[in-house]
Amino acid sequence: MPRFPRRRPLYRPLYRPGADGPSRPPWRLRRAGEPTGPAPPAEASPLALLMGRDEVVLAGRRGHRLVAGRRVLVTGACGTVGSAFCHQVKNLDPAALCLVDRDGARLRHLGQEMTGTLDAERVMLAETDVSERDAVDDVFRAARPELVFHTAGQNELAKVELRPSRGVTANVLGTRHVVDASVLHGVARMVFVSSDKAADPTSVLGATMRLGELLTQGAIGGPTCFAAVRIGNVIGEPGALLSTLAHRISSHEVVTITHPEVARHFMTVTEAAGLLLEAAALAEEAETFVLDMGSPVPVIELVHRYAEQLRLPEVTIRFSGLGPGEKLAEKTFADSERRIRTAHPKIWATRPAPPPAGLPQLLDALCDAARGGDDDEVRLLLRRLLPEYHPVRRPRPQREPGGETPLCDAGCSPDPPGL
Repeated sequence: MPRFPRRRPLYRPLYRPGADGPSRPPWRLRRAGEPTGPAPPAEASPLALLMGRDEVVLAGRRGHRLVAGRRVLVTGACGTVGSAFCHQVKNLDPAALCLVDRDGARLRHLGQEMTGTLDAERVMLAETDVSERDAVDDVFRAARPELVFHTAGQNELAKVELRPSRGVTANVLGTRHVVDASVLHGVARMVFVSSDKAADPTSVLGATMRLGELLTQGAIGGPTCFAAVRIGNVIGEPGALLSTLAHRISSHEVVTITHPEVARHFMTVTEAAGLLLEAAALAEEAETFVLDMGSPVPVIELVHRYAEQLRLPEVTIRFSGLGPGEKLAEKTFADSERRIRTAHPKIWATRPAPPPAGLPQLLDALCDAARGGDDDEVRLLLRRLLPEYHPVRRPRPQREPGGETPLCDAGCSPDPPGL
């Protein structure tokens, strides 16, 4: 098997031991030509080389049959995943495409990109925050969607951990409004974008995503077929991760990583968008779908691979230490979840147990606490709602004055700087 050609990966690690950091350098400079494990084929794309696997082809005929001639609504349309998804959908001949986002300027720009393919009368723009129930209801009433894809939310782990009330407002309250509106207005299918951090969550972000999945499961039995998808860390245009990394490497700046052993699942933005379409087509009873992304990729290895692609193999790396809620490695399924094969060989699903009794009442209390900005009460209610949520409370890593935010907050933010 051909090996991935490597230059000697020179880098200068700067170690800052902490509670979860190493007491001595656990990484060494590799010798030239030293093997680093199985390498992708030589003809693999640059993104495949970074991920250590081939990109999965998704959203084929099933996606076209699902979308063609139907009215589609996308929340968080200007985010990395939302925008890529809209660009896929516009080529599938929808009857109408409603773009929902709270960023008016970016929304208008995205609308212009859509009208390059679709007639202007088929594109609707809604500058709306999904955490406002009445506004969401008005949009659904006007757009009359048949398919809803909910990608809006707060996805920066560190920010959500620091301000749990804001994370719950965006990720739980917003999702609740979209789920309720989907049922009220007779939407045929609704897909919620979750995260691999929802599997046995240790962070507030993961807990809010898990609650979003529970909201879809609690709404089954009506006119709407629900599904959720757990995505990994998204790379590739128009994502910000590689742009940030390229800038730091080419400018000879320090690349900050949380921990030398941190590893994450990576997927391309095209895979993430395609997974949404596949999930909508495959859903039967509020399953949660996951793309087979292989083993988690060590973030330090991804940095080396990308530096070599840029022909700048000398990288200075600093380890900041894991922060609150962060794991060394994510997983796509909880230990208690049973994996189910689907019609696509690279997509797995799970059907979790029914939501706990008393969920609506506890959700009401949680949303009230979030609206009131009571972060301590929010954390307490999250633990009551989710027995599988085991928060990891660490001190936030100390940064040097003017220091960079870690390239990968908890490895890598799902969508830096957020959807």
